Amino acid sequence: MKLRLATGEEGEATAIEGNLLTFLSPRAFAPGAPIRFSTLGEAERSFEGRTIGSKRVEDGRFEVRMRFVNLRREDREVLLRELR
Repeated sequence: MKLRLATGEEGEATAIEGNLLTFLSPRAFAPGAPIRFSTLGEAERSFEGRTIGSKRVEDGRFEVRMRFVNLRREDREVLLRELR
């Protein structure tokens, strides 16, 4: 699922588990840093979270793990559908 960070860069969500989201980003985020993004696609929605950590992957992007701070049940269901 494609997403757009509040800073304008695009990323790609790869997994959601409970209140945690993993996505690929063109830049790293420090632990605890706030993240705001919106989903691109069928249902555009805005989300907010805090970074758990980032690590560089082989293609030069960063795998970022974050914890949601405003995730509603219906939004989680949309995210799960889009990731399948």
